[in-house]
Amino acid sequence: MRNQRHRSRLGRKRLTPGWGDSLAPLLDVIFLLVIFLLVSARFDQTRTIVVDLPEAHGTMVQATTLDPLVLLLLEDGSLRWRGDSISPSQLSDQLTQFPPEQRLRPFTIQADRGVPLQSGIQLLEMLRLLGWSQVEFEVSGTPDTTGILEDPDSEG
Repeated sequence: MRNQRHRSRLGRKRLTPGWGDSLAPLLDVIFLLVIFLLVSARFDQTRTIVVDLPEAHGTMVQATTLDPLVLLLLEDGSLRWRGDSISPSQLSDQLTQFPPEQRLRPFTIQADRGVPLQSGIQLLEMLRLLGWSQVEFEVSGTPDTTGILEDPDSEG
């Protein structure tokens, strides 16, 4: 009997929809509209503030560009500083004589392509310990007789 009752309920077709069947989609649409309006609404009032900036007084100072210090690192591991051969300890002694504000100058290491990586890393570590933070490498071909590195592909 129970099965018959259940079947009869399933077998019956409703002719008129219930109030929940037609109202649920409408409530969904209204709920989505409310969410959209809440998200897109601005609740704060933006105001502009007028600021009177003061005028600067004083003299203009021409900024001086500091030339980089150039160190030549040759393939055999030797160093050339300002045209002279120098040992790492002598270079360290000379660089410690620079005042602290001079250590803000850029430091350029010109290295030959055949220089071992370890030599460059040791030189970088020494410069870091001495207070230099702006160090750059320039790697090029073999040096000419004056000790200046030039790229063999460059003209002139």
